[in-house]
Amino acid sequence: MGIFDRFKKKNIAVDHKKPEEPLALSENVLYLTRFCGVEQYPIQAAAWHLIAGDGTEDDPDTLCLDITCKAGNSLHEDTAQLEAEPIWSICFQSVHIPVSALQPGFCLEQPNPRGDTDGNLYYTEHQPTTDNRMEIIEADGARLKIRLNGITQDVNFYDGSKPQNILQLTAWFDRE
Repeated sequence: MGIFDRFKKKNIAVDHKKPEEPLALSENVLYLTRFCGVEQYPIQAAAWHLIAGDGTEDDPDTLCLDITCKAGNSLHEDTAQLEAEPIWSICFQSVHIPVSALQPGFCLEQPNPRGDTDGNLYYTEHQPTTDNRMEIIEADGARLKIRLNGITQDVNFYDGSKPQNILQLTAWFDRE
């Protein structure tokens, strides 16, 4: 099931046609799909760290991902003037996340069932990201290649008049 299919299943309004071919994602680039096209932001730094909980649902382990981007390419005229360098931070929680489990195929989702958000995109203001999903593609010691998806409100239209934006990236993350 593709990302657009999941949004339809959850009755999330996405005003994009499902592409015939999946978007060819280059590594180390944040892709921001907006109502007016796809903007690209080269990744300056990507880091991960793990915060140990006590192994209960009240205090779960937390895997934190922090992405800092450079100024974007292929920007629409309404965002080009903003000269934004986005920062995306997400904390995924699970009762137990052993470091040894952080191997290819490891996935975590943040469905935000109660409207809670543990994801945040700073574009020109802080705004929540929801329906975040991460998957480890490769591991090289403490470096993890992670595919990450999420959604957020449009980065320049905060009144809900535009469809939500889709965030996508595949990048190498260094352990902090």
